[in-house]
Amino acid sequence: MIDDYATTGAGAAQEELPPRPAFLNRLWMVFVQPGDLFRALALNPAWFPAAVFVALITAATVWMMPAEMFMEAAAERMGGQQSDAAAQLATVPPVVMKAFAAGGGLVVTLLFPVVLSAVTFVMFVFIRGDRAGFKQHLCVVAHAGVVSAFGGIVNAVVNLRGGDIEQQLSVGTFFFFLPEGFLLDFLSGLGLFTIWVAVVAGIGLAAIDPRRSAHSTAGVLLALLGVVALIQAFL
Repeated sequence: MIDDYATTGAGAAQEELPPRPAFLNRLWMVFVQPGDLFRALALNPAWFPAAVFVALITAATVWMMPAEMFMEAAAERMGGQQSDAAAQLATVPPVVMKAFAAGGGLVVTLLFPVVLSAVTFVMFVFIRGDRAGFKQHLCVVAHAGVVSAFGGIVNAVVNLRGGDIEQQLSVGTFFFFLPEGFLLDFLSGLGLFTIWVAVVAGIGLAAIDPRRSAHSTAGVLLALLGVVALIQAFL
């Protein structure tokens, strides 16, 4: 596929590229037809509109959260409510705190596909030998982020109900009976929507190169997710 894309993209006119699904169609195809979506985008990838959409949804979700929850989380990281830093943080107007949180979420979420695509490009192209371009990886990662944005909305509801901004639906949610410790921390680090994103990205990265299996590609991403959860559980 990448060879076809290189041929068409190098000298052909824009109208000769295969048409992409409409943007709104892409949003629901991520959930119900990811294989068809990424096969359609393989020869004519686009990533920036999807990345901007995900970043805006993330920023809006953060903005809707009460500022007090951000202040409490920040105070805990600074060593408790009695610290000087926490006292200074309490003087920050809530709207400013929300603006910084939403703006930071916007910038980080917009840059995240570029960083993650660099990781997947090294893993699957340089190491595994896939035939794919960096823009194709960007396209897959950016569209998989739509699932992450949906998960952010669901997790925001969980945060509001639990009063803890760091809560998320995870594998550990189903093992609430386990005692506090490494195993529960590890399972809690396996976010349900993060797993979903890894599966969708695996399907997309396999669609770029038809020689590859979606199962094996998603398996590599899930293994990487497990390694990250292990490291977080140790810390």
